[in-house]
Amino acid sequence: MAASRLELNLVRLLSRCEAMAAEKRDPDEWRLEKYVGALEDMLQALKVHASKPASEVINEYSWKVDFLKGMLQAEKLTSSSEKALANQFLAPGRVPTTARERVPATKTVHLQSRARYTSEMRSELLGTDSAEPEMDVRKR
Repeated sequence: MAASRLELNLVRLLSRCEAMAAEKRDPDEWRLEKYVGALEDMLQALKVHASKPASEVINEYSWKVDFLKGMLQAEKLTSSSEKALANQFLAPGRVPTTARERVPATKTVHLQSRARYTSEMRSELLGTDSAEPEMDVRKR
């Protein structure tokens, strides 16, 4: 069965949100949060649409939207250890969004955010800040 216009728009916006989530963003960036809200609305509309896709496809879309929502909530936490812990509980999607992807973009975003939070936690624990070089450390 051919995909409806609503499903095509949902897939397009979902892949754009995954791409935005993979990029390094400014903390004041508001677009991704609004786009995820629009994804939720589109997903609800798709669930009651007359020509809705199979339930497995809808479940996969729901997983990806929930992952993006959880990732946005994790970014709002204060400490890097809380962010890393929240990131561990996020479940990325299992199926690629578009046919061009080999690995699901949500899995890539999950791994990138895990690495970023681990790096932040390491610098927080060791007291190092990448902005200021350490002059008093002797190198051998």
